[in-house]
Amino acid sequence: MRKTANPGTVCSALWLCLCLSTLSSAGCSRSSPGCALGAAGAGGAAGSAGAPIDLALGEPTAPAALTLGRGQEVLFVGGFLSELYEELSVELEDEINQALQDAARALNVHVDLPLARDIDIPIGDSIANALPRVDLPIEAGGFVSFYRQMQYFDAEGIPYQNLSAVSEAFDSSASVEHNSAALLDFLRSTKKQVLIVSHSKGSLDTLHALLAAPKLVGTKVMGWVAIQAPFHGSPVADTTFAPVNGFLLEALGGNGQSVEDLKTKVREPYMEANEAAIEALSARIPVISAYTTYQATGGVTGFASTFASSIFSAGLVSEISAIVVRNYRDNPRDLGQVVSASTSAAIRLVRERMAGALREAMATLGLVDFTNLYMDDILDLPNDGLVPQASTELPGAISAELTTGDHASPVMDVDPYKNFWSVAERNAVTVELIREVWRLSKTAEP
Repeated sequence: MRKTANPGTVCSALWLCLCLSTLSSAGCSRSSPGCALGAAGAGGAAGSAGAPIDLALGEPTAPAALTLGRGQEVLFVGGFLSELYEELSVELEDEINQALQDAARALNVHVDLPLARDIDIPIGDSIANALPRVDLPIEAGGFVSFYRQMQYFDAEGIPYQNLSAVSEAFDSSASVEHNSAALLDFLRSTKKQVLIVSHSKGSLDTLHALLAAPKLVGTKVMGWVAIQAPFHGSPVADTTFAPVNGFLLEALGGNGQSVEDLKTKVREPYMEANEAAIEALSARIPVISAYTTYQATGGVTGFASTFASSIFSAGLVSEISAIVVRNYRDNPRDLGQVVSASTSAAIRLVRERMAGALREAMATLGLVDFTNLYMDDILDLPNDGLVPQASTELPGAISAELTTGDHASPVMDVDPYKNFWSVAERNAVTVELIREVWRLSKTAEP
């Protein structure tokens, strides 16, 4: 289903690309297990404005059943690079393995002998050369938007399509103009009515498409859930350099305009120019703009070296030194045998320590902690790591603050990085948002 392009060149580009993604209103507090929808508009439903609409979005064991009307289906529209995130693990894998090797080489042992016959034994170099490579445990479907939701929908028989799968033209690394045209082609060709669920930049693609074809709003498109949409732009995109964006994204089959489209200097004028049309759109169909916020708490600087240090602790150094000294005393005339035997014993110790340390350490690292800290501490903007809360505001739309989480929480698993939400919670939130927008669409019918 996924479309990739020139994957060999994405390693150095993808961390930057993630930070561009795939990037006030009534809502519940950050600590609340649920969510309140401020009814700023509900697709023209009489009496819809007023008290918030409560949704039970805690951490259920399983989502409630969802039944749509005949001839209706959900349409998922992914965000920026929503199908290339698997590659994000590669750069960190290289950093971790290099840090482990550097730490190991520091274990070379100096043995004090009588009569000034001291000797240096290169056990550290030997261990470094024999270390097993650390591979981050990315499971099938990891870092792919809506993957678990689609699995759940398949199991439950809930009709849906993913625009990336049904449209050859749609490209998650392409511009808003390009992708909105791809979405319009699909909407004009499908015989079904759709409830759109979009994420991040996919919401900008969706908005542009619906504004360009208002006759489809309320006929083909019955409702829309926009999740973590950078409608007013992202400060993370503002920090990037246009020529570099173009160079990196051409390697991914996209273009630099997709990043430019996320900048506040582009989005703010767009939103101002289209304010009336957006309000008319929100009056015709129910639109929910959902967002998350969080605050990074763990240390994110020097993670690779910190992890390596947790493996090669003072206790391990002492154990390895004792092994080397013992082997030297047993066989002082064969330095090669000393190094070989000591290396084998040391590697066994390292393997034992590495087995549980990596997953435990990775689970403390938020995928977008760096940019979360930048926007939270430097700019004083509540955000999900890529999109400020205020950027998700859409004239006339219902605003929903979801349970605390980062930009990935509502749409993808990011193991071995920190997952703020469980799979069950992600599926339940998606179902409840769809259920609510579908209910409002029925209320709005004459």
